[in-house]
Amino acid sequence: MQKVIIVDDDRIIRQWLSTAIPWQEYGFKLTGEASDGETAIELIEKEQPQIVISDINMPFMDGLELAKQVKSKSPDTYIIFMTGYEDFKYAHEALKLKVFDYLLKPVDKDQLLEKVKEAAMEWKVNQKREKNLAEVTPYLQRNLFHKLTEPTNIPIDVEQELLSVGIELQGPYFVAILIKFDVGSQNEMNDENLKTVIKEVISRELKKNQGRVMEAGIDQFLLLLFPHEEIGAVEIRQFTEYLFQEIYKKTEICTTGTFGRIYQEGFEIGFSILEAHLAMNMRHIMGKGQVYSLDDLVSDNSHYQKDITQLEEELVEQIKRGLPDKANETIQLLFKILVDSKEATLQDIRFLAVKYITLLFHEAEKWNWRHTNSEKLTAHYRKVMKMETLHDIFSLIQSTLQEWKEFMNQKKEKNSYTLVDQAMEYVDAHYHMEGVTLQKVAEVIHVSAPYLSNLFKVEKGINFGDYLLGLRMRKAMELFSENKIKTYEVADRVGYNNPQYFSMCFKKYTGYTPAEYRKTH
Repeated sequence: MQKVIIVDDDRIIRQWLSTAIPWQEYGFKLTGEASDGETAIELIEKEQPQIVISDINMPFMDGLELAKQVKSKSPDTYIIFMTGYEDFKYAHEALKLKVFDYLLKPVDKDQLLEKVKEAAMEWKVNQKREKNLAEVTPYLQRNLFHKLTEPTNIPIDVEQELLSVGIELQGPYFVAILIKFDVGSQNEMNDENLKTVIKEVISRELKKNQGRVMEAGIDQFLLLLFPHEEIGAVEIRQFTEYLFQEIYKKTEICTTGTFGRIYQEGFEIGFSILEAHLAMNMRHIMGKGQVYSLDDLVSDNSHYQKDITQLEEELVEQIKRGLPDKANETIQLLFKILVDSKEATLQDIRFLAVKYITLLFHEAEKWNWRHTNSEKLTAHYRKVMKMETLHDIFSLIQSTLQEWKEFMNQKKEKNSYTLVDQAMEYVDAHYHMEGVTLQKVAEVIHVSAPYLSNLFKVEKGINFGDYLLGLRMRKAMELFSENKIKTYEVADRVGYNNPQYFSMCFKKYTGYTPAEYRKTH
């Protein structure tokens, strides 16, 4: 039996709606009435109805604000508005809030009952669809993880693929954590009750720390974090270790965790996922119950580690700036340090090589180097793990750098910087549309997303996401200053369909909430 709540500031109308329709006879349970939006919120949180019938024009909190709050907490709740002719202008706003329907006062009871029955039927259909989707989603998520971490020649739009399995990237930073459960047998991890408990623990902690979780195998979960500010390995490690403690309290299962680097573009989460996966492949060496990354795979007690770290930072910058000769010089210096030290183990050298090749493939892809794909990367990774000498391993790195150098020399003959101007023109004209992403703009001007991202940084000194955010926030400030329009309207006009997320971005950009900005400007 589905629950119904009636909200109207007119007591006579509330009483009439309560008694004129024999709710129970039609399979509904009338669980309460409220005279204003504020009272209704408390009642709705307590009763969790499937359908809310509400007036629009009410004191304290009107129906629109009520709908906004209800939808933010319980998006599956169906809302039917009742409105007088003088309130009809609100109908458009109601539809934007995805209200099920609205009726003009005076309301005909038969018409209202018909709308309630339609809402109830649609609710049942959606619940069944969501149940079916929930059952198949874990399998889709595992298949996607396999696609992201195994060799393939097929280009993958990471953001769209994740969205298709229920994972929406939020940003502004992105990092992947892979956790594997140290269980006695796979049968244990096939226990759906156990997996549900583990997923609930993870989801609860991710809710506090901005992130999502998906299945990555029978005994693995992939966590995607979207921190509001840049964090380092220490913070990621601390969060993961705390999460492991919480999982152990509930299940007494130990876990191993690996994490990738933190990135600033949504599509780059694929690299973080791959890095976490490559690190997990070294679990048999690092041991169970550990939290580590590719950067941790080299012995940290060597006196040469400090020199290596400094050169690695230079290597990153050289590849980002498209300087293969400089990068090759740095690789030669790294080779010399390792030879002279006579301390590095073969395993240390292999781990360093995997890290450098992963770095090169990631950064060089931003220059539209077609050589870089997951099949090539995995092939290089396997070659390195079979090589027995430092010379052979570094020769592979240098030959890869040489291929990149030849590509960059060809590219210098062409002037590609006008592409950024084309991208900016498109963004300036379409910033108000929700679907404006780096991937979309790259498709419009016929280049890859990583390539466009790198051009933006080189030519403009900022990343694409920051440019788009700045443009949208400046337009929002203009709207707040010139017009008396509501926050959700401004959000919609500058490309946000989620007013709460818009407000968060606005506060971060300006230092003011939308309400504070209106008062001070």
